[in-house]
Amino acid sequence: MKGTTMGNDLFLEVNACLDTLGLKWDKLASVTTDGCPNLTRKNVGLLKRMQDKVTEIDPEQKLVFLHCIIHQEVLCKSVLKINHVVDVVTKIVNFIRAGALNHRQFVTLLEENETEHRDIGYHTAVRWLSLGKMLKSVWDPREEIQDFCVKKGNGTPQLSDADWIADLGFAVDVTALTNELNVKLQCKGLFVHEMYNLVKAFMRKLQLLSSQLEDNILTHLPTLKEVAPSADYLHRYSSMLEALHG
Repeated sequence: MKGTTMGNDLFLEVNACLDTLGLKWDKLASVTTDGCPNLTRKNVGLLKRMQDKVTEIDPEQKLVFLHCIIHQEVLCKSVLKINHVVDVVTKIVNFIRAGALNHRQFVTLLEENETEHRDIGYHTAVRWLSLGKMLKSVWDPREEIQDFCVKKGNGTPQLSDADWIADLGFAVDVTALTNELNVKLQCKGLFVHEMYNLVKAFMRKLQLLSSQLEDNILTHLPTLKEVAPSADYLHRYSSMLEALHG
């Protein structure tokens, strides 16, 4: 689409698409969305306009509106309360990537140190996998990042804080697990019962990881294992995984 993407604009595009494909409005039974306001707004959203269109044809027909299962899973991550990690990492990435000179000098530094990562990436909220990739790209060269920021007069004290580093390691591992689930849910040709089984399996995995954390078993959380957190932190992370399971 070009130009605005308000509810009416989206409806016109959907209507044109149905005409092109030769589909009938009276055959429409359900609509799945990601829940953004342009789609779901009560009076002017796309769903309201689609329901009005169907009602014109058959006043008795009621559409069923569903929320995308992948977006639901992403929303669940909010219970982890890792914003204090994400905000700092985002600030670091923006400092390095926003200025062309800073970015070039940082890439050169990584090349000189022969690190595995050659750059760091932005986080985009609408791209499900970007958060985990951004956290991972900062975790690996975190010492180089700290040195670079200090030289530029923009030192980040969190990168020298053992407690924050532990939280970052936990966030890297958890987002990697959720990314793995996201990729599986996006496979083509999946039936809903297969997606449901993937989510249920992930929930059982969360329970297993939570119990392992209590016993200081970090086999499936390799990044956190590098930090060797204290028992109090392991208990807190275990509780966070339980909250995510819930």
